[in-house]
Amino acid sequence: MLPRGPSDKVASSRDPVTPGAPARFLSGDKQRWWAPDTPTARPPARPARVVLDETMPANDLIQRLPRHLKMGELRVFVTVLEHRSFRKAAAVLHLTQPAVTKAIAGLEQTLGCKLFHRVSSGVEPTVHGASFAPRAVAVFDELRRAAQDLARVSGGDQGTLRVGIVPMPAIPLLPVAVNHVLNAHPGSFVSVVEARETELLDRLRRRDIEVAILRLAGVEPGEDLQVAPLYEERVCVVASREHRLAGRGQLTWPELLQERWVMPPADCYFYEHVQATLHRCGLAVPRHAIEAFSIHIQFGMVLHAGVLSFGLRSQTSFAPGKEFLVRLPFDLPAPPTTVAAVSLQSHEPSPLTQQLIAQIRAMARAV
Repeated sequence: MLPRGPSDKVASSRDPVTPGAPARFLSGDKQRWWAPDTPTARPPARPARVVLDETMPANDLIQRLPRHLKMGELRVFVTVLEHRSFRKAAAVLHLTQPAVTKAIAGLEQTLGCKLFHRVSSGVEPTVHGASFAPRAVAVFDELRRAAQDLARVSGGDQGTLRVGIVPMPAIPLLPVAVNHVLNAHPGSFVSVVEARETELLDRLRRRDIEVAILRLAGVEPGEDLQVAPLYEERVCVVASREHRLAGRGQLTWPELLQERWVMPPADCYFYEHVQATLHRCGLAVPRHAIEAFSIHIQFGMVLHAGVLSFGLRSQTSFAPGKEFLVRLPFDLPAPPTTVAAVSLQSHEPSPLTQQLIAQIRAMARAV
């Protein structure tokens, strides 16, 4: 082992690089150093080109990464990040621990900053490692999606559309709009993801989906997202066409409160939306006899159990079984909710997405 003097300290990320001084670089396991002027010193396997945090201008790093970044090192970084351990990452990747250490050291040298630091349970990302992590993960997400798209094209698909919608009540115009898109592009593939609004925005940022069709009442998209309004939606009261109130020309809220209702659970977004709507109108929330999360079960109860339910006006025009439903003549005096298509600001929507949005808007105008 090389001798160290009292001045041989670990170079911090803010230490200036002095020409002719010993070069130091950091890895996840230990600090290493090499003094070129020391006769007994052995240089590392590849020349140390050390650029510590803040010493490399952003433009230089942008130009450097495409030439020097290695996918193998990036893969090791993501695995260490996932398992928070060099040893576990080595086992998962079927590598030796020194090979993992060398890969992280090489990536640190390329980026000019330390990516991990030791803790009692293994390793944790530094502030630079945490900043770099989502970009590194996104690289492999993009490669995975590229492989899936290539496989679909090889199988005859002409395009892929990944859409996110809210779970309850789902956007009733979407199935009809998707049908129009598939008829216009028979070889296309459509993937529909159902999740809550906040999760859909997270999936957009991870590029798991290309567009999210949602209501803006319970979410505020950030500046990194673009919002394309589609139509205005209102809450209404729905019943079976066979219900005794279906033929009435006018109804009051006290009359409706005396009926049996099916409602979503209290922790459901739509329940909160209905509750807020009634509160703004100064109306009491109905005491429901049946609770069901699924919109299909709710409508089944409306059709066959003789109960009332809250719905959206577009559902009475496009929802499955719409011919058996009726919107009761009681208008809630509340402002409408905007339904919008949300996508990444940095990415232009694909032709399939643009056609889907145009189709939903056309259908909404006809309602």
